[in-house]
Amino acid sequence: MRQLIDFDAAQSVEGIFYGGDAGAKEAVMYKNDVWMLKYPKTTRDLVNPQISYTTSPLSEYVGSKIYGTFNISVHETLLGKRRNKVVAACKDFLYNKNIYFVPFHDLKNSFMAGDLESYSGTGSETLLDEVLATIKGQKDLQNTPNVTERFWDMFVIDAFIGNNDRNNGNWGNIIDRISGSRTLAPVFDNGNAFFNKRSLAQMSKRMDDDDAMRDDAYKTPLCVYKYTGLDNEGQKINPFDFIKRKENADCNAAVLRLKNTIQMPLIKHIIDEIPEVAGNLSVMPAVQKEFYLKIMQLRLEQF
Repeated sequence: MRQLIDFDAAQSVEGIFYGGDAGAKEAVMYKNDVWMLKYPKTTRDLVNPQISYTTSPLSEYVGSKIYGTFNISVHETLLGKRRNKVVAACKDFLYNKNIYFVPFHDLKNSFMAGDLESYSGTGSETLLDEVLATIKGQKDLQNTPNVTERFWDMFVIDAFIGNNDRNNGNWGNIIDRISGSRTLAPVFDNGNAFFNKRSLAQMSKRMDDDDAMRDDAYKTPLCVYKYTGLDNEGQKINPFDFIKRKENADCNAAVLRLKNTIQMPLIKHIIDEIPEVAGNLSVMPAVQKEFYLKIMQLRLEQF
């Protein structure tokens, strides 16, 4: 059983800040490196919340570990506790290195400046045609290896783990300040996976209902990307419907590339070694472990 790392004694690092709306974040020093601690977000602003805080740190940890089973570059993530909360600790891959991160949002903005009549005019917009056009035509991305493959790998794996927030700000390029070389940033920000606002009672109830589980697994999930075209302009895409139609050759290739490398025994081990409790903290109860594994097994059958 994996033990939670106690970050209560970790020193906060001044002058390093992290954005995003998924919850509080804090830079701390741990083993001579800077780590971003992601705290669970309060649910008090939600309508009829069933839990007091989201389980986003757990989703971040499990989702990132699953990405790692596909041999895809992903940020190093630990599971710990601080201030009596379960936290995900994500190693700052920019700290003390001569590199910087350029989000896809900014790359898309620069690309759209060349054709203002054809594009939405916002780097945040996730119309699929615009995203794919940027990947194909933006100069920095043209000089970055394997961008198309990474995009579709994320599309498929995010569907597998139920991450519905692969927005344009949480993936992109790493640029070396000295050589100018471009590489893809490690995958990060998986905290929206695995129904992070759902209570244990809700999970248990849905596991007793086969139709509800199928709905959760692949019938109702939507991703961040949207259709274009007169009939469905701006509608969010159900990734499993998209995959099933086999209309995109690069997506088809990603499904074939990944489905044969999904290691459910290893994924089960990752989940099983998370403690159910740590002291007075509930970490990952058995019901939650069972729910995660059943959802992924149902999704796997759709690939």
